[in-house]
Amino acid sequence: MLASGALAGPGLAVFSTLSAPAQAAIPPHPVWKSSAPLGTWQNGRFDVYNNEWNTSEAGPQTIWANSYRDWGVESKQANTTSVKTYPSVQKNYNKNPRYTAFSSLRSTFTESMPSVANFDAEAAYDLWLNNYQIELMMWVDNHKQAPAGKVIARIHIYGQKFTVWQNGNDMYSFVLSGKQETTGKAHLFSAWRWLVNHGYLSRSTTLTQVNFGWEIASTAGVPMDFTLTRYSLSTGWMR
Repeated sequence: MLASGALAGPGLAVFSTLSAPAQAAIPPHPVWKSSAPLGTWQNGRFDVYNNEWNTSEAGPQTIWANSYRDWGVESKQANTTSVKTYPSVQKNYNKNPRYTAFSSLRSTFTESMPSVANFDAEAAYDLWLNNYQIELMMWVDNHKQAPAGKVIARIHIYGQKFTVWQNGNDMYSFVLSGKQETTGKAHLFSAWRWLVNHGYLSRSTTLTQVNFGWEIASTAGVPMDFTLTRYSLSTGWMR
């Protein structure tokens, strides 16, 4: 059944539109750089991860970083529709806190993708729940990608339109409709809470990991650059 609804209260997804940053190639002297398919750099509480997870299809990709807030990739992926890589900044929640422990989970971002038309990718948050058993995504800047599964809801969150997709019982995607956002603030707890309030997830669900980056399917076989210039992630706890 297709449901619709509006959310109110703390932990709502809100994005603000600002001018997109200029695209840049790999800087000459980054603090860290790697072309290893699973190259990882720890910076404070975060990891910057080259995550070429689709090992049978992924093409070359070089990741660079000055910090978890300032990094990017140059990626060369074949002109096919399957997702090849998900370079990302990630934070692990090693104690797996429960849904009921949170009062908020919010993030800010500023990112840029190629200015050309012939690529397939989206900038997205990827939350892993229940020790990597459940995946919850929030897409904020989509270029020719489509989530797996079926539409289960179209909702309004503080004026923003989202389409909610479900693929099986362990994959949910909240996809921003209309104007896409290259910079803004995302209150991620809203998506999690919507799934709990509508019976898709239980209140005992736990948080394992939060990622932000790009799911890259195609760069038409030529190197293209994806850049992050601002990022934060903050957690509010119930008292």
